[in-house]
Amino acid sequence: MRKQRDLPVTIYRILLYLSRMRESSPETRRQVRIERAVCIDRKEVREFMIKLENGGLVASKDTGIVGRGGHPIVTWNITEAGKMWRSDIGRFIQLGQRMEMYPEEFFYLPSDAI
Repeated sequence: MRKQRDLPVTIYRILLYLSRMRESSPETRRQVRIERAVCIDRKEVREFMIKLENGGLVASKDTGIVGRGGHPIVTWNITEAGKMWRSDIGRFIQLGQRMEMYPEEFFYLPSDAI
């Protein structure tokens, strides 16, 4: 049976990463960097990013550069709505922690441990 990922935590981690990296170079907001930071498979990250963009939480920007596989390199930015939702989802996760439904480490990015 396939392991299911916790949706609120996944969305929170993606939005948190983009929020932390908004002042950094665009290179840090590429899909490959996001998948490494939040420990999500490439295909899953791509689907999440498209859905988050359709929901207005993130915005993509084509860099005009083509990657090794011939695909366009896209960078992602968190929108104002994404910042609001990140905060709301974070409060939801904190509530889950107080109710002992989420462990403490759910609130941090896997890359924070490095």
